[in-house]
Amino acid sequence: MSALGILTGILANNVFHTIWFCNIVPEPKHSRKMTVLIATGTSILYTFVALAICVASFERLSVPIGLFLGYAAELLIYGLMYCFMVSASHPIKSLFLFTEYSSMHTIIVIVVSLVADTYTLGNPFVWTLRAVLNLAVLIPYLLIFKERMFRMYKEIRNGFGIISAISIMCYVIQALFWFYNMRMSKRELFFDVLLLASCGFTVAVYVMIFRYMAQSDSANRMKQLQANEKFLQAQIDSYKKMGENARQTRHDFRHHSMVVAEYAKTKDYQGILSYLSEYDDKEKEKFAATFCNNHAVDSVLSAYANRCEQNGITLSADVRLEETEGVSDYDLVTIVANILENAVNGCMETEQERKVDISVGPKGSKLVLVCKNTCAADILFENGLPKNRERDGIGVESIVSASAQYSGVVDFSASDGVFACQVILSNKRRQKK
Repeated sequence: MSALGILTGILANNVFHTIWFCNIVPEPKHSRKMTVLIATGTSILYTFVALAICVASFERLSVPIGLFLGYAAELLIYGLMYCFMVSASHPIKSLFLFTEYSSMHTIIVIVVSLVADTYTLGNPFVWTLRAVLNLAVLIPYLLIFKERMFRMYKEIRNGFGIISAISIMCYVIQALFWFYNMRMSKRELFFDVLLLASCGFTVAVYVMIFRYMAQSDSANRMKQLQANEKFLQAQIDSYKKMGENARQTRHDFRHHSMVVAEYAKTKDYQGILSYLSEYDDKEKEKFAATFCNNHAVDSVLSAYANRCEQNGITLSADVRLEETEGVSDYDLVTIVANILENAVNGCMETEQERKVDISVGPKGSKLVLVCKNTCAADILFENGLPKNRERDGIGVESIVSASAQYSGVVDFSASDGVFACQVILSNKRRQKK
């Protein structure tokens, strides 16, 4: 194996890694450009480390030991880069995608070795075949699966520890088969079949994992729809009330006209003005907003004000909100309703004074929502999000998901028996696509 062949193999291998790692970051920590620079820099670093290991293996170490050290260095350097430098996800979540890619990479290497009957790094046929197989996986991934996989990855927040453990085991099995296969001086048909079976098993495991993620994603979306149904029903009830008031106004208008006509016949103009002023005040009372001039949000606040009153919770609201330009009423209702739902539930779990304090209003080009409520002292947090011991925190996920559409920043905290939720949304008018 020549030095040029080794260098060519390492560089080609690093190209595959760089391309893939720049495309499997669902929650990037940096911009696209910075991610590419970090991945490229990591590839350059690994190139020097791999060359140093190759030199040491030729001079002082055996080739198998050199290959093992090179592979371990590759795993460590790229793993640290992906899990801690380019991915903003929790390291356990990032580890799942990293080991998934590593398993795929190992399967491709195994298939190439079986087809070409060689691991020679400088063999043009080997690298052409590896390039073809990588593209055969990469292109469908980018065109068909990437967007959906990223959405599932972001929305599923529980169970990644078990998924990552399964992914690591699959990868370890593949890596062990690979190393053992490289050390075999003579190929055996039985082992080749076993090797292919292990690859098939790994693929089947990942298919099951992604089916589980898809089912969890569908279940989460169904729970969100069911939760939003309650809030939309409150809006519908409010619109019904407005419609009834409007019908009553139209029905009574004839009677009011008769009264005004009688005043006019007697030329009692002061009576007309007094009666019309009283009529105007009564109509304003019918259609007056309780909390704010955004009818959708006002409906939700009114509904939760009733719930608070029924459960002995003191509600304080400072809502300065007109019709918003940059945030849809649907998403705004989703966020406000889930915030209040969590606040009411939090108050119900404490024996101290039950209070909810919510403020909503514009601040420059942002829309700021802050809600504080009394709560139990032992609130659990996972990845910065509150975790409910008894049920899925679908409300929190709905807040985060809806806020993300408006470059939102969501912060949860708890201190001295008070839980706080702050949401900051971009309120700029969005261009239609």
